[in-house]
Amino acid sequence: MPRSYGSEFTRKLWTDLDHILLVYVGSAAEFALVEENHWLFYTNKLPSEPLDRLVSTFIWNRKVMTTSEADAETLAHTIRGFHDQVESERNREEGGHPKISNQAFRAVGAMLVEYALLAESYLEGRQVSDHEKETYYQDQRGFFEAMGIQDWEPSYQEFHRNREVEATEQLLPNKHTQELFQAYRKDLGLLRYFLLIHFMGWFVPEHIRATLDLPKACWFRWAYWLYPKLHGHVGAKLVHRLLLPPRVLKGLTAT
Repeated sequence: MPRSYGSEFTRKLWTDLDHILLVYVGSAAEFALVEENHWLFYTNKLPSEPLDRLVSTFIWNRKVMTTSEADAETLAHTIRGFHDQVESERNREEGGHPKISNQAFRAVGAMLVEYALLAESYLEGRQVSDHEKETYYQDQRGFFEAMGIQDWEPSYQEFHRNREVEATEQLLPNKHTQELFQAYRKDLGLLRYFLLIHFMGWFVPEHIRATLDLPKACWFRWAYWLYPKLHGHVGAKLVHRLLLPPRVLKGLTAT
């Protein structure tokens, strides 16, 4: 039987819907502050379903973390090929537009690293060990480098230290920040959007919460406390249906 890519810990994170959903929530918030989020708006047409772009990222990442080592490199080239195609299409339509920078790819990769570990800590009610952090980081780093994304730190400890500095200096509001949240609201509907921003306010790092001016209401604390208690139980499925549009839930649970 072919050897799977990555560690058992990594596969645990990317085969569990609650973990994936939390990476989705954190990344949706942080991506609004990424300088090159204009790629989501390319051709100046706001996507009618912006969250689907994030879903597709997670689906591909899960495929990688549950495939064989032999197939992982092929997947890396396939995913990079999709991005190259988008760059070519934008260049044809707008002319002379820059490529997606290595920094932008790194920003998305950093979200996949940090929010998966944050999700594990939140759902399991424990500190993720240094060994688990390092193992997961190296799994992700290996795949990102196969995609041609460069300049990854040699260890998780160094990556995390630099990440905290970059988050403070580089994750700032830009002209698309509010547009993106308005698109989330339109896509999710008022109730789901209301729940999303309140959950974000408790889940994302404080700097990102404050920069986005996300609410951190005391009355929501009980819901934030309750969610991990439902993890792995039937009640979690009801929460998923409440929080996610049917097509998004279908995409995140697709095999």
